[in-house]
Amino acid sequence: EEDQRTRFGHMLEAFEYGAPPHGGVAPGMDRTAALFAQETDIRETIAFPKTKSATDLMTGAPSPVDQAALDVVGLTVKKDVIPNP
Repeated sequence: EEDQRTRFGHMLEAFEYGAPPHGGVAPGMDRTAALFAQETDIRETIAFPKTKSATDLMTGAPSPVDQAALDVVGLTVKKDVIPNP
């Protein structure tokens, strides 16, 4: 950790205040893949597509997790912190 602070301390300190503005300029892997595949629609190359409600059609995520699974990993769910849509 000391080596990281020595080499990248200025950046680590800056990130403590949040990510710098980037303007969304980065092309992204799925857009690059669409270009290489000569697809006209980026949705054809998105690796993990979601529906409009942000659910995953393959796994049904997000979905409820039973208490036994939470106990195994030592997590606690706080109820009603964020209202359900």
